[in-house]
Amino acid sequence: MTCGALLCAPSALAFESAKTLPAGVRNLDVRTVNTRIEEKTNGDGKAIPLAEPLAQQLTFDKIAKGEDELKAQLLRAFLLDNGFQEDDVVGEFSADLNAAVSVVAPIFGYGITENLTLAVAVPYYRATTKVEVGFTPNATAQRFLDALATTENNQTAAAREAGDKLNNAVARLNSKLADNGYRELEDWEGRGIGDVTLAAKHRAFDNGLFAFASTTGVVLPTGRVDNPDILTDLAFGDGQWDVFGQLITDESLGGGFLVNQHAKYTAQLPGRKVVREATFDEAIEVQQKNTRFKLGDKIDAGASLQWTPRFGLISGIGYTYFKKYGDRYTDVDADAKAKLQDETDQESHNREAVLGYSTVPHYQSGAFGLPVELKLTYTSPISSKNLPVSDLYQVDFNLFF
Repeated sequence: MTCGALLCAPSALAFESAKTLPAGVRNLDVRTVNTRIEEKTNGDGKAIPLAEPLAQQLTFDKIAKGEDELKAQLLRAFLLDNGFQEDDVVGEFSADLNAAVSVVAPIFGYGITENLTLAVAVPYYRATTKVEVGFTPNATAQRFLDALATTENNQTAAAREAGDKLNNAVARLNSKLADNGYRELEDWEGRGIGDVTLAAKHRAFDNGLFAFASTTGVVLPTGRVDNPDILTDLAFGDGQWDVFGQLITDESLGGGFLVNQHAKYTAQLPGRKVVREATFDEAIEVQQKNTRFKLGDKIDAGASLQWTPRFGLISGIGYTYFKKYGDRYTDVDADAKAKLQDETDQESHNREAVLGYSTVPHYQSGAFGLPVELKLTYTSPISSKNLPVSDLYQVDFNLFF
């Protein structure tokens, strides 16, 4: 599975701030994000099982394509003589697929000046996917077997062979995958570094009531991309460079209340990667191709109401909006391009809440010896298009030194 199927969720939280670190102060934020995915939304915003692409119909034509030339010709002749059509469906594959993703991202920040902070984030992924595939023959399959075994046709041995093939359709599917260079459908587990982010945040104005800041940065392609030969894997990176810019405003309401708004634009630069030239008609018997690609640019925006009173409580509610434009591929066949680019535009509306505690106010007053923060953030989608349907649970542990 590609990042576009599962991991391209909104990258910005509602709870931004125009604050920067004081000059010479360092911050280590150990961020942990966990989620479990069983569904995704399609282009109409309807939730569908993650396994839907694996749930395919088996037709006589597909069976014939899996046989040698002589058997295929005999099968097609038998179908014609007995009133069957090559596109008749003889059964359906069923599948159950889910994914679990855990990310730990140490984020190190350093205050260069009172108004300029540099930061680097290095995410580490642990992910698993579990898949179960079955096959159920239908009435057409039984009529076909009955026709083979009639007195007129007298092909009892052929009927027995065909029955065995239908009963072992999953094993034959895995064999076909292996013959074409794919890994068989099975559970998958992986771990590794994701794409590293470097950022600089500059606070341009702050009069106590209103503050304005901007963040610019790059995302390095350090994470592994999806393996085109493994249908159930997860990518930890996009495989190309990103550059981004963000604007942030804070308005103080007094009493520890703060309203924040932010907007971020990410330009995903062109790159190259190996893909399978799958089409809507054929997904397995296809070749690999090293192709140029351009992932769609992204927009993140959000607003929040935050309350951080002097006794150390951290709380807030917020909303975020995410949009990604469609991907573009070159150097591939037109039918393969249509498949690769299908449903790669994404959009979501999300609600968020944060709750935590900070010892920073007590450290500043001398009542506590260590300035730390602990926050729990919960993100839930309101609606989305072509994105995973999953709640995100994020824990941040901040140490200032």
